[in-house]
Amino acid sequence: MISVKNIFKKENLIAAGGLGAGSLAAEIVAAKVTKAFTGDDLVVKNEKIIPYIPVFTGLLLATSTGFIKNVGYGMLAQGVAKVGKSLIPAETQIELGIGQDVMMGNVMMGDSRPPLAGYSSDSYDYTSAAAGEMSF
Repeated sequence: MISVKNIFKKENLIAAGGLGAGSLAAEIVAAKVTKAFTGDDLVVKNEKIIPYIPVFTGLLLATSTGFIKNVGYGMLAQGVAKVGKSLIPAETQIELGIGQDVMMGNVMMGDSRPPLAGYSSDSYDYTSAAAGEMSF
């Protein structure tokens, strides 16, 4: 049974912190490795293995104990998610909304007329004072 008291136990908070730190560490490792291994003196000949490096690092850290083990799990989660995302075709990613900005409808400020079929407002200036935006 789930208990609210158990949520804030020391072990759970340490585990959550480790997972978050691991996820961040995976992104840092990926960025540093990509930066280090791209250029004229390319150490890694196949750039396709670069996304797997945080996964390997996470596996290594996951064999440890305590907080470091949780950091390894966080790196694994982040690394596997990135690798999985890279294997999904671009069209499917768009369809699923992976890695896309979320826009929930069109918002048009200042004009009281709703957008109707066939209604075009090509000359409407969305940045003008009449658009209802605040001037700072």
